[in-house]
Amino acid sequence: MPGRRIRAFVALVFLAATLLALAVGHAQGQAFDLDADTRIMPPIQYKHLTVFPVVHKAAVAVDRAQYLTLNEGLQRRQVAVQELKGGGQVNRVNVANLSDKPLLLLGGEIILGGQQDRVLGKDTIIPAHTEVAVQVFCVEHGRWSGKRDFGQAGGLADGKVRMRAKYRNDQRQVWAEVSKKNAALGAQNSTDTYRRVAAGAEGQWAVKPYREHIARELQRLPEAKKLIGFIAAVNGRIVSVDVFASPTLFASYRERLLDSIILSAADVPVDKAAPAATAAQAKRFVDEAEAAPAKEVVRQRGSQTYEKRAKGVLNSTVRPAAPAAKPVYKSYQAAE
Repeated sequence: MPGRRIRAFVALVFLAATLLALAVGHAQGQAFDLDADTRIMPPIQYKHLTVFPVVHKAAVAVDRAQYLTLNEGLQRRQVAVQELKGGGQVNRVNVANLSDKPLLLLGGEIILGGQQDRVLGKDTIIPAHTEVAVQVFCVEHGRWSGKRDFGQAGGLADGKVRMRAKYRNDQRQVWAEVSKKNAALGAQNSTDTYRRVAAGAEGQWAVKPYREHIARELQRLPEAKKLIGFIAAVNGRIVSVDVFASPTLFASYRERLLDSIILSAADVPVDKAAPAATAAQAKRFVDEAEAAPAKEVVRQRGSQTYEKRAKGVLNSTVRPAAPAAKPVYKSYQAAE
């Protein structure tokens, strides 16, 4: 008799634990509002990387024509990126927008060529037919020679390089992260450039299995045409949030952003004991940053960039200068 009671009790405990696990799993898989306009969709998981697709809740007008991207501009020769006239400077380059559209630049974008490869330091919008000097950081420690022009965009850097370029403003920290990533992915080279990670075979080999799985899952998403961003977590910890103004603008950055997210996870050991990331956790991550005071860090004709720095999370928002204008791009990154 006591044996039956013990077995019944064990079965009851097992059933309760199973139901609780199913309930938790269901809660983690539900969609969740990020704010009044955007919704976090159920996560896509590959190994220790979790990606939450972010979609616009309503139909959005097509507006890609409002902004030119750096990659498009360089390919079409509508953007010229060069070392400063009269002699290059490590932490400044000249960007000329030759087009009729405003040019959106994201902190963390890699530019290849010039005296040495660089990473852009701040999110900003350069008006049409305007030339400005922008902040950059070197991602090629061993070269200071070559042509004046930067002829190619090399994608978005991984999260740690992006964070140090955008928020730390520390060249030594950027170099240190580049060296670590090169070593981790077997991309060491004579000038210690990041380009083999950002645009070379080593980087593509590292992201390939993640990308194939995540891309398949994104294609199955009923709201795929409304995608405006990604939230990423590694080993259950939210590490980044990137949200664009519209699906069409996001589409211009989607593949490079996804590669950046994957590169951030590719060399991190898998923690099988880590709890699953949740949409509610992502919302707390964003809310923490939004509660911090804003500081203007870049002002161009017609646009402004603000940063917020909270404990554990950093935010950058670029928006048109018009009153009540909605942000063009918002990013949030873990402070470490």
